[in-house]
Amino acid sequence: MIKIAKAQLEDLAGIIAIEQDVFDTDSYPPFVVRQLFDISGDYFLVAKEKDKILGYALGGLNTKKQQGWVLSLGVHRDARGKGLGKQLTAQLIELLKAEYAEEIALTVYPDNTSAIKIYKDLGFVGETVLDNYFFDHEERVVMTLKISHQ
Repeated sequence: MIKIAKAQLEDLAGIIAIEQDVFDTDSYPPFVVRQLFDISGDYFLVAKEKDKILGYALGGLNTKKQQGWVLSLGVHRDARGKGLGKQLTAQLIELLKAEYAEEIALTVYPDNTSAIKIYKDLGFVGETVLDNYFFDHEERVVMTLKISHQ
């Protein structure tokens, strides 16, 4: 049975392995993953089956702007096609909504059609392609989700 929960320190090796496999040379270095773990609190989720990490979602919240971010999402190759990316992102959205985020933003490679589909299915919009977003001469699409707190 797959369980989504807050990431724990012992989960970081599995998270880093997925991060490096999914993002290759664009992956966060292990020391950055560790520091993001330390500062992200409840916004770092893992999908686990028994003790195996199948995926993760990492978010953050800018409280001054009430803007949440999906900073990274990765699913192990063997676990793709099961809806884990969507489940992880949906749970992260709920956590950010609970903290009164008015908007949630993310960036994605324009050719990452599977991720873009997940985000669009969850209500994210945005199709403007920005060049050099991370100062690496790579294009990114910024997508946002407006949150209603009625």
